[in-house]
Amino acid sequence: MKNKFKVSLKPVTLFSTLFITSHLGASEKPSDSYLEMGVTASMFLLPTVGYWKNGIGSRISGMYLDRNHHEYYLNIGYELSDAGDIQHSINILTSRVVGSDPGADYSFAATGLAYGLNYKGFFLEYGLAVPWRDDIGNLARNSIIPSGYWGYIHRFK
Repeated sequence: MKNKFKVSLKPVTLFSTLFITSHLGASEKPSDSYLEMGVTASMFLLPTVGYWKNGIGSRISGMYLDRNHHEYYLNIGYELSDAGDIQHSINILTSRVVGSDPGADYSFAATGLAYGLNYKGFFLEYGLAVPWRDDIGNLARNSIIPSGYWGYIHRFK
């Protein structure tokens, strides 16, 4: 009877040890590289995919509806901190936006610097950009414009 108990206790001990170490390890040491996917929004809902390796990442998002309505973002980022559930990053963000809102029509491309925050998948990235292409001419007086997007991005760590 004693041997049966010892034999059945070994797998329980092994699985418990693996479970505890895997959860402790995940919170103490983040993955070196991981994929991220989600849905973000600016003027449209945008599918988003990114890849991070050793604190440097890239992300692309965009949506093409028609010739007069499309939006794309390309992002290269540097991770300032990553505490498992929360990530702070600084990013170079390039955007191409063609569309309209109730106040104006837009057709421009811009590049700038943005701060990114991902808290348990909820994502926010905003910054300032310099327009380098203005097809309509409504940004002629604006040397710097706000740029960014928000949404949900799951990090597969």
